[in-house]
Amino acid sequence: MDLAQLELAVQRLRDAEAAVDAARADVEIEAVLAVRRGEAVEAVSTASGITPHDLVRLEKTAGGPDQ
Repeated sequence: MDLAQLELAVQRLRDAEAAVDAARADVEIEAVLAVRRGEAVEAVSTASGITPHDLVRLEKTAGGPDQ
């Protein structure tokens, strides 16, 4: 039985999932930095798709420059 096509599809899926995870992390970092620069939480929430509650939580739990 030749599963080469299935294995290739699975690898593409894993690569895509890794790319999505990396993009999500980038959005979270940029959103936290925007809030720390003084941007309104609501505006950052709208732009990022992160709820205000989650955005505040991320900002509080994200390490700062001294951590």
